[in-house]
Amino acid sequence: MASTVDQVPVARRAARRVLASWGVGGDLAYTAALIVTELVANVAEHAADASPAATVLLAADDWWLTVSVHDASPRLPRALTVPYGDGGRGLRMVMLLAEDAGGRHTVEPTLEGGKHIVVHLPLGKHTVVARRCG
Repeated sequence: MASTVDQVPVARRAARRVLASWGVGGDLAYTAALIVTELVANVAEHAADASPAATVLLAADDWWLTVSVHDASPRLPRALTVPYGDGGRGLRMVMLLAEDAGGRHTVEPTLEGGKHIVVHLPLGKHTVVARRCG
């Protein structure tokens, strides 16, 4: 998808459709869609010059729902460490959403010079057959 702000609601709606097709709803679907929204918005705002496109990946197995966003920008984001600092609010929100759900997040540089931001959310009582959407 293009790294533009108008793609943020497109990515959110697509994520919600995929999650619904997998039988994931409620708070988990809301949290995952919010994470997609924030990560795609961050690419549009901070990485679009170096990465005119971004990739959103949703994957699930019996235990985890994985939300991943990849862009080609080499700049690794940092989560906000103080309440009113400059930048980092979006990644901090993603981190807190993941932690609140019992999950985790990572920021991983790629061999090509870009990065993946990967969030793992526990499925708990949800049942999902392993699938990928990209």
